[in-house]
Amino acid sequence: MGRMTDKVALVTGGASGLGAETCILFAEEGASVVVADVNDGRGADVVKAIEDKGGRATYQHTDVTRGADIEAAVAHAEATFGKLDVVVANAGIGGAASRRRLEDLTEEQFDEVIQVNLSGVWRTFKYAAPALRRAGGGAMTSTASVAGLSILGGTTLGGYTASKHGAVGLTKFVAAELAPDNIRVNCVCPGRMLTNIDESYHWTDEELAAARTRRGGIESAGGMRTMAHPREVAYLHLFFCCDESSFVTGQAIEADGGLNLFMNKTGLVTETPADS
Repeated sequence: MGRMTDKVALVTGGASGLGAETCILFAEEGASVVVADVNDGRGADVVKAIEDKGGRATYQHTDVTRGADIEAAVAHAEATFGKLDVVVANAGIGGAASRRRLEDLTEEQFDEVIQVNLSGVWRTFKYAAPALRRAGGGAMTSTASVAGLSILGGTTLGGYTASKHGAVGLTKFVAAELAPDNIRVNCVCPGRMLTNIDESYHWTDEELAAARTRRGGIESAGGMRTMAHPREVAYLHLFFCCDESSFVTGQAIEADGGLNLFMNKTGLVTETPADS
């Protein structure tokens, strides 16, 4: 405990799933947290969960497709807590681009997932970097996916895979650019998690229920669970953002229960991603 004492953290997509668990974990470790999201109700719930445990948190409505929203979230962090040390660019979607073949994918569907999963990470890093520089340095992470390091999921993940590969490459580039400013930048690449990202796929209620039943029924691959609780992945964000990783930057690390290792051995196919 106490690995984030005196640090101020901003987490995009912080209202649910991995983002919410990261906010709660950071607060438990001593951070003051800005929960940034577009879902105001869930965001308020995360703030309450933190405050009920004696932590410090505030909510800021933040759409990562809008640079002005991210600027406002950064300003809110500095105005409320006096500085900004840590940023987690976690907001992400599956979107319609996660279930369309190349010829069937419209430009609008492709742009939707790129704007959140790739451009949203770029905007977050861009507008947060000056605040971390003012604080004397800090740490930033992004949430990509195993789909950002490998080609998984059959033939209907082209847009999603492109966005996550881009997020990995962008994170490595920004790490090199900001190293002279004492800002470390790393990337978390989850596999399958029990989150609500399914809600972003534009599925019908029947399709959503069927997908959750199918995914929940897969217990293991090669002896490992194939579904993580978001808290298990949030610990990797914690490591990257606390002083224990003071000599680590520009890395993209999988937290996937060995999914990539077992894909060829078992024939397991991840039909839909599950991160953020």
